[in-house]
Amino acid sequence: MVGGDGGTGLEDWTAHAKGTCDGCGPFRVAATSVTVRQRLDDGTWSYRVRCPSCERWMLASMRPRVALQLLLARAPFEAWSLPDSARECGHGEPVSIYELPQLRADLARIDVVDVLRASLGVG
Repeated sequence: MVGGDGGTGLEDWTAHAKGTCDGCGPFRVAATSVTVRQRLDDGTWSYRVRCPSCERWMLASMRPRVALQLLLARAPFEAWSLPDSARECGHGEPVSIYELPQLRADLARIDVVDVLRASLGVG
């Protein structure tokens, strides 16, 4: 995603990002036009950028190294997380450390999906 001097994306004031729009094809924008995003729930990195031709927003995941290059090139940053209503939450007792060996054994079963379906009453 990042380009510039020697592939670092840090050439003085010319740091840029390259991407491809599904409708318009390849494009190049200033690194400061790309928003670096980190999901607080799991630490994953993504970016948001607008195609300079059609102005369509694009979101995609990226490696931490690319995120660092963009941040060093002064790209905007935002942290985000899923709203409480969208997060998975269990309805029962948490698994204890003493139950982990049995859980591992259960998950290693070939018929684990069938067993889970049966325990949930799903045909």
